[in-house]
Amino acid sequence: MAERRARGASPAGRGNRRTSRAPSRRPAAEVHGGAERVRRTTRRSRSRAAGARDWSERTILGLSAGKAIILAMVVCALAMTLAVPMRTFFTQRSEAAQLAAERRTLEADIAVLKDRRAQQEDPAYIRSEARDRLRLVMPGETPYIVQVPGIEVPAIPDPQAPRDVPDPWYTDLWRSISEQPPVEESAPPAPQPEGNR
Repeated sequence: MAERRARGASPAGRGNRRTSRAPSRRPAAEVHGGAERVRRTTRRSRSRAAGARDWSERTILGLSAGKAIILAMVVCALAMTLAVPMRTFFTQRSEAAQLAAERRTLEADIAVLKDRRAQQEDPAYIRSEARDRLRLVMPGETPYIVQVPGIEVPAIPDPQAPRDVPDPWYTDLWRSISEQPPVEESAPPAPQPEGNR
């Protein structure tokens, strides 16, 4: 280390290379060209700095452009983060309202059925329905059926009798295609009276 200092080295241990070399002599054209390069680079750096200043000096809603962009990105990220949970919340809320409405209708149906069950367990109701629907009478009573002219009593259908079920639509369609329509016979044309010739 002592040797380096003795040679004129800096205290950091690095030698001063410029002091040991003799100044080089360059042609004048090179020196002027180098100065021109320096001017160009300084102009470019100044124009870049001015552009950066213009960009940073622009304001949006009282914020600089960079801060406004960052704020917009944060707001977009929050919106994207909250979009799915909010959609799920509103979907579940509408489903809950629909299920509550279905529950109310089912509870009303249950109440009606409980009332009907209680009514059908009443012996007086059973007797009246047996008289009206089945035309049954109590032992010792004589049944009378009064028939008023013009009012016909509908016949009680026999459960054993075959029912007249209409054919399905495709059977009618097949019949209309496969069978020829009936030909209407028209009367022969009447002879025309002969006129005076």
